Amino acid sequence: MNMSRKIAVIGSLFALSLACAGGEETPPPDPQPVAEPEPAPVPETAPGKIPGLEFPVLKTTAAAGDFVLAPSRDFFDKAATDGIENATFIFYGATMVEPGEGESKVKSLAGTEFTIPNSLIVHIDLKQTAEVGDIVLGHWESGSGLQRAIVVAGGTPEEPKVKYLDLDPEGIGKDPDMWKADRFVVVEPGRVGVTVGCKKDSSVEHGILVSLTPKKVLVLGFAGRMSAHPVEECQPVDPTVKFAVGDKVQAPFVSSFGAGEVTKVDAANGRVMVKLDTGEKSVAVVDVAKAFDTFGEGFVAERGIREGKGGKGKADGEGKAGKGEGKAKGKKGG
Repeated sequence: MNMSRKIAVIGSLFALSLACAGGEETPPPDPQPVAEPEPAPVPETAPGKIPGLEFPVLKTTAAAGDFVLAPSRDFFDKAATDGIENATFIFYGATMVEPGEGESKVKSLAGTEFTIPNSLIVHIDLKQTAEVGDIVLGHWESGSGLQRAIVVAGGTPEEPKVKYLDLDPEGIGKDPDMWKADRFVVVEPGRVGVTVGCKKDSSVEHGILVSLTPKKVLVLGFAGRMSAHPVEECQPVDPTVKFAVGDKVQAPFVSSFGAGEVTKVDAANGRVMVKLDTGEKSVAVVDVAKAFDTFGEGFVAERGIREGKGGKGKADGEGKAGKGEGKAKGKKGG
């Protein structure tokens, strides 16, 4: 073999040895597609039932086109898959599309349509009006979610100007907001939208009433947790009560109520300063109770709310729930 041929062979062998030893990069194999895991199936729930809660299936008072407040379907499905105790519920503004016997189809403000149990739908009556000083229930117009607010000067009865009561008064809730027509209702004693205190072990837990029958209440509690309670274990907080400096009251700290004393009243903005064991804090008037000593009393069933198929008992007409008052006042403008 001549010299040039030997050199060529040696060079080829040397290059091969380098490649085998990792001295020369070789093209990696084409990546193989990895199948994404299938999402966990959502367990089937009887129409109108809330998974994990003993609460009746209800009919709705809302008609197609009415404004409502309801949690998205994602929150409901999480309750079904992960357990009601691990699910967070946030109520958003929506429009009723198709009322149903136990559940209804609604359309979110973003345009998504979904079905949700009627017991999780808060109906906002049309043609409502409010005056300065009224407590109203509606939708956070500059953000999202269910909110209570107090009407302040600067708006109209149909489109009021409000200060939020469920937001930080020194932070995100500091500035007033304008509410649109047909998206709010005045909060009345004993009805949906009021704060409630419900017994839990040795404490009284704070929440907002979102649905009611003569025997059961459905409550939106701390961190968006949903719970159902017998009426006799809960008491509504009257949003119309007036307070004075020195009053002994019950006010919420985190998730439960504690004893305190009123140190300052800001009636125009719907707030009082309360001195608790944990310190002094600003509390919305809707969350302050004179006392919790009339459990089971004061609830008023919504007009037209009835148990649907799958529920028990007769229709819940307007009237008492528990030992509450007989008839409710008519809603303004409705």
